[in-house]
Amino acid sequence: MYHLVASARQGHLLWVREPEAAVLFASLLRAFPETVALCVMPDHVHLVLPHDDPGRRLGAVMSGYTRWRNFARGRRVAGLWAPAPPPEHIPNAKHVSRTVRYVHLNPCRDNLVNDPLAWPFSTHRDRVGFARPGPVRVEADPHRFHHFVSGDPSVNPLGTPLPVMPYGEVTWGAVVDAVAGVCRVPAEAVASGLPRRLAVRCAAVFGLRDDLPRSGLSRTRLFENTRHLPHRGAQAADPLLEACLRAVDDGRFAPLSHRDQRQFPRWLRYRDRS
Repeated sequence: MYHLVASARQGHLLWVREPEAAVLFASLLRAFPETVALCVMPDHVHLVLPHDDPGRRLGAVMSGYTRWRNFARGRRVAGLWAPAPPPEHIPNAKHVSRTVRYVHLNPCRDNLVNDPLAWPFSTHRDRVGFARPGPVRVEADPHRFHHFVSGDPSVNPLGTPLPVMPYGEVTWGAVVDAVAGVCRVPAEAVASGLPRRLAVRCAAVFGLRDDLPRSGLSRTRLFENTRHLPHRGAQAADPLLEACLRAVDDGRFAPLSHRDQRQFPRWLRYRDRS
């Protein structure tokens, strides 16, 4: 196993708005479907791979992201990335576990979030089953894995629980936020495609039938999407639907924000970088 790190050039940030980070995160997962762990930070990226990237795929992702970002922002930044250091060899399974934990805890130890589940741009959500299915495998025991990662002074020495389905009153807005959080998209993306279907199904499970027309689906499509759903409190057969149901009203899941993250106090250390 190998630990790879790629960093922005001094004085620069890789992204300042969360949809930008989502593009880089998705690009890395596509390039490295064998990823063991991944975390995209504001100024650097961590990858744990079963090899040392002999095909130089990381460099291709770095240059491709730079071109995309330049086009998206309408201005050119040359030399966004610093030269990448050599991959670090991880000698055994014990060190692999520690490195994966370190990678997933990066946002917490940098005070960007207070729980690894609250950071959309790491594979921690994937490993515990709270993300859209992708190349990263779900742990056989997600609770144990999450407790192992979250049991840290930067989070909680005793660990934190995985989300559970709420039993109180639920709103359509809370459903939209949860679906967007699990799917790693902005709230407006829940107006179409798979996120919309998930929101409709979640809302139906929670009994929000009067809110379903807000999805924009026809009556026929609403009927098709709300058949064969579990009762509230029962486990859904679809793991992605189950993840969305359990993420509702959990503050660790939120839609991606278009706001410049340097406006927030937690980004104080990054505020003067471009």
